[in-house]
Amino acid sequence: MYKIITISREFGCNARGIAQKLANELNFAYYDKDLIDLTAQKIGITRELMAAQDENLGKKENFFSSFVYGSSTSFYSEKAISAQADVIREAANKEDCILFGRCADYILREYPGCLHIFLYAPMEYKIEHISKVYELDRKSAELMIKKIDRQRHNYYKYVTGKNRGDRTGKHIMLDVSCLGEAKSVELLVDAAKIRFKL
Repeated sequence: MYKIITISREFGCNARGIAQKLANELNFAYYDKDLIDLTAQKIGITRELMAAQDENLGKKENFFSSFVYGSSTSFYSEKAISAQADVIREAANKEDCILFGRCADYILREYPGCLHIFLYAPMEYKIEHISKVYELDRKSAELMIKKIDRQRHNYYKYVTGKNRGDRTGKHIMLDVSCLGEAKSVELLVDAAKIRFKL
């Protein structure tokens, strides 16, 4: 049984940077945006179309209008969700790894060897981080955070039927603003070592 960490997060809390460093520290494979590429390849569509399906799922107002029976959006999205689950399970059955986002915590909820982590931070912390990374003014950064977080919440809700930040199924929920990047990584490394008896 391989050691699997799933990381879900709020947008803007530097979760990706933390996840990448955690993977390096543990010498685990790291799956992030390549999950989109692998899923697109699996169902024979372009990465752009795959990303568009995700974005459409994240727009609450399009949930029902876009998923009418027989529509191409419905066909590709439902097929993509199923293929994405297959890709995530294949990774979990292949090697020790960190799976970033993509509802991996839910998809692997019955896998006993997982550590499910949710990372978040106060809005002020996220605004500061996104302003710096994307070179945006504070208002634009806040609007971007709210838009992307809303889309990701809706996507997670559609796929899983659950709220993304619910504690059910999570082993660790960490406000990264309390510790900062380096100490957050350090804490998660320690947690992984305990969980996996490393």
